[in-house]
Amino acid sequence: MRLDFLLVVPTGKSHYIVPPVGLGYLATALRGGGLKSVAILDSIKEDLDDSKFADRIKSLAPRIVGFQVFSSDFSSVKKGSRLVKEIFPDSVVVVGGPHVSARGIESLEDFPDADYGFQGEAEIGLPLFARRVLKSEEIPFEKIPGLIYRDKSEIRATDRVFVEDLDSLGFPAWDLMPPSSYPDAPQGAFYEKFPIAPIASSRGCPYTCAFCGSPVNMGNRLRFRSLQNVLSEMELLYVKYGVREFHFIDDMFNASKKRVVEFCQKLAEKNWDISYTFPNGLRLNTLDKESLTWMKKTGAYAFTVGIESGSQRILDTMNKKLTLELIREKVNLIAEVGIEPSGFFLIGFPGETKVDMEKTLAFAKSLPLKRAHFSNFLPLPGTEATARLIKSGEISEPNWEDLAYSRTPYSPQGITKNELKAFQRRAFLEFHLRPKILFKMLGEIKSFHHLKSILLRANDYLFS
Repeated sequence: MRLDFLLVVPTGKSHYIVPPVGLGYLATALRGGGLKSVAILDSIKEDLDDSKFADRIKSLAPRIVGFQVFSSDFSSVKKGSRLVKEIFPDSVVVVGGPHVSARGIESLEDFPDADYGFQGEAEIGLPLFARRVLKSEEIPFEKIPGLIYRDKSEIRATDRVFVEDLDSLGFPAWDLMPPSSYPDAPQGAFYEKFPIAPIASSRGCPYTCAFCGSPVNMGNRLRFRSLQNVLSEMELLYVKYGVREFHFIDDMFNASKKRVVEFCQKLAEKNWDISYTFPNGLRLNTLDKESLTWMKKTGAYAFTVGIESGSQRILDTMNKKLTLELIREKVNLIAEVGIEPSGFFLIGFPGETKVDMEKTLAFAKSLPLKRAHFSNFLPLPGTEATARLIKSGEISEPNWEDLAYSRTPYSPQGITKNELKAFQRRAFLEFHLRPKILFKMLGEIKSFHHLKSILLRANDYLFS
């Protein structure tokens, strides 16, 4: 018997290997829509090359294959979709995810072997689509939200929808991606307890940082799950799957101080032996001592904050809506409470100079940070910064595979790509090879496999 729907994390390498929560939600939606057999194939976790991926397709015999697509997955998804069509020409190939949401109807030109695409949140539209394809239900394409489809010689797209009641989605299909089956290679590299599960308590972000692709996929309107719903999922993961650390992957977990405090108060009542952190970062300006103290009390041990630059001029150009003075004040406060802060920094932003980059490195070293992530600016599709660069003629369509933070797909005028990469290496080493930082970091390594994962990550940043 053939599998109804296979959801795929495409082949490739990644700094982190974690359960694909987005695909887990889609699997739950498809099951709720009446599909009997749904599976998730995480090609990165299973370390599949093209040949092994083809073998899995042959054994699973999926009727529909849905690929999760980030821009850096471009070549992998092109090859993967072609392999599916070669093995099972009657299979239907669907692409979705951030790249497709940003590219819209052009995504079907990007992936000629894909039959359909979905932009934005697909939990509502994808089950309708599956029912039409697999059960021949008379559901017009025009009535399926977020769908991208071919109509004779044209490519059309329906309006996307954003899920308002996040509780209605249920929980991700954790049985298809049990956390204990994943290695100790989490998003933030380090951890306190294991196994680890990523969890999302909200969607959307009201801020408009010029470099960020999140609003393209999730929108600017912030939507929350109820705290009871979040805690119920945590209990499921804690009791049934043995999870002992949670990684909140929200873009704006701390948008509301009241919600943060209430969450911590309810979490304290559970008396679980857990730790938690925020690998996507927390917004600095909304942090205060009360919420931080509650977070520390209930298991938060460290998190990263979005600092981005040590140049106020560049922060303003990024539309970051932060000042250097506020950043220093809040980072000091985090450390004072006993939580260890790390910082996200972005170098090579359009208009940046070598002087600005030196300010960023100096600022990072002046703050009580345990780690600093110096990422190169990426001209992600759909972002304000990329739109400016295209409008000015400074760039055209980028090489999608280069849109990874360790690479240099773009450098601002007056700085070569080689110079930018050299600065990234120097910043990484100059920050982390200070004895106090280095020895503490080495003391947090949990296993040989964890050490190997960290070294591979460092090698990619330094030498890719």
